[in-house]
Amino acid sequence: MNQQTQPSPREHHFYVAIAKFLFHHPEHGMVSVGDPIKIKDAERYGLSPLILYGLTVAGLPIRWMTFTQVDQPRAFRDVLLEAWRNAEGLRGQPDILRINRHLATASSELAGAMAKMGVRVEVADAKEKSLPASLRSAQDSSRWLLRKHDGNDRSLAGAIQALCRYAQIDHDFRVRDGHRGVNSREVEDRIQQWLTLPAQVPVPTVAGGLDWEPGPWLSSWETSLPSDQPRYFNHDGFDGCTWLLTGEKAPEDIAEEDDFWADSDYDNAAVIAKNLVACWPNPPAEIAKCVGITLRELQWFTSGKASLDRHARFDLEVLLGIEFDESMGRYVEAGPYVLVANKPLALKEVYEGISGGGDAYPCEIVPRQGAADPSWRYVLINTYGEPPSIVMAPRGAKITERLPELLMNYGDIRAVAPEFYRDVVSTCARACREPAANIREMKNFVNRYEAHWADCAWQPE
Repeated sequence: MNQQTQPSPREHHFYVAIAKFLFHHPEHGMVSVGDPIKIKDAERYGLSPLILYGLTVAGLPIRWMTFTQVDQPRAFRDVLLEAWRNAEGLRGQPDILRINRHLATASSELAGAMAKMGVRVEVADAKEKSLPASLRSAQDSSRWLLRKHDGNDRSLAGAIQALCRYAQIDHDFRVRDGHRGVNSREVEDRIQQWLTLPAQVPVPTVAGGLDWEPGPWLSSWETSLPSDQPRYFNHDGFDGCTWLLTGEKAPEDIAEEDDFWADSDYDNAAVIAKNLVACWPNPPAEIAKCVGITLRELQWFTSGKASLDRHARFDLEVLLGIEFDESMGRYVEAGPYVLVANKPLALKEVYEGISGGGDAYPCEIVPRQGAADPSWRYVLINTYGEPPSIVMAPRGAKITERLPELLMNYGDIRAVAPEFYRDVVSTCARACREPAANIREMKNFVNRYEAHWADCAWQPE
C-alpha cells in the first residue's frame, strides 16, 4: 500500500513593532530615516512614530505589512484577517502562526481566537532566529516603500493610508513578478511551489475591540542605538520623498549633485565591511585602531546603526580593499586578500563577492614533497583573470569541513611545488602581522605570479 507524504504545515511569522525607519512629520508627511533614531530624539525633529504590523511566510521572502499611528493601534485579529484575505502571496491563513513572547503576553486571547479558526499559535523561544530575522527584514525594507510617494495628502491619517496602500502594492508586485532577483534557484523554486498552493480563505468573524496591550517592547530596538548625532531633512527631488539623514547638510549646489548619485547608487559598503572584518586575520579592535576609530564605532558602522565621518570611512575602505564599481553602481570587494575561515556566512558572502557569484575554481594546495602546515589549510581563490586571494582554514575546525559547501565550485586538493607552497605560507604569515599588511602582501604575491592568473583561471600544479 502506497503511503502518501503529508504536506508540510503552512507557517507564518507575525510581528508588531514601532517602525524603525519611518516616521510622520506634519510638514513633510511620511519621512524615512537613514540611520535609526530613538523616539525621544525623533520628537525633537517633529517626528511621530508608527506601528508596523507584518506577516512573513516562514523561510521565504514573501511579506505583507500595514501601519497605524501609535495612539490608534489595530486589533491583532483584524490585521491578520485583512492580511489573509488581501495578501495573495500569503495563500490565506496558515496552519501555524509563530509569534514572539511579547505578543503572546500582550494578547492573552490571541491563541484562543486563532484556535477557533484552525490556526495554531506557537511562541518562539529565545533561541529562535528566523522570527526576529523576519521582523528585521520588514523594518529594513519599509523605508523604501515611499519610493512611490505622491505627496498629495501629508496629514497623519492621509499619509498612513497612502503608506499602507504602497505596502499592498509592493506585496502584489513582488508576488506577481515571481520575486525576480532572488539570488538562489532553490529559493525561487520554493517560492513558486508555495504560490501554487490553494488559498485557505479565513471564515468571516465579528470585529471586536482591541485585543492586545501595547508596551515598551514595541520599541526594544532602541536599546542598541548610539547617542544621537546631527541630522537634517533632505527632500529627494526625484520621487518627492523626504529623508532624515545623519550629518551636516551640504551647501545647496553640492547637495543637489550628491542627491543625484545617492538616488541611483547603492551604498552597500557597510555590509561588505562587516563580512570582511569577520574574515580578516586581525581582530576587529586592531582594524578599528588602524583607521583611527573605536571598536564601538566600527561595530555601529558595520551593523548599519551609524555612519562614519568621511575621512574614517575612506581609510576603512582603503584598508579593507573596498572600491566603488561605477558600472555596477555599488561597492565591491577589490582585494586581493588573505582571509581566515571564521564565520561561515561571512566567508561565503566574501567569496561570492570576489568571485562574481562563484566564477572561480578554488582548491586547497599542499606541498608535493614534505609536510604541510600542521595548523592551517590554504585554499587558493582563483577567479578568472583576476588577482587570486587565499583562505586560511584552521585544521580540525568545523568550518574547514564545510568549505566545499561554502565555496561554490570547490575543487580537489592540488599538490604544488614545495617552493610555491612555502611562498603561500610565508605570504599569509606576513599578511597576518597587522591589518594594513594584508592587501600589501597579497599584491606583492599576485605580482610575482601574474603570468599564472592573467586572462585565465589559475590551476596551480
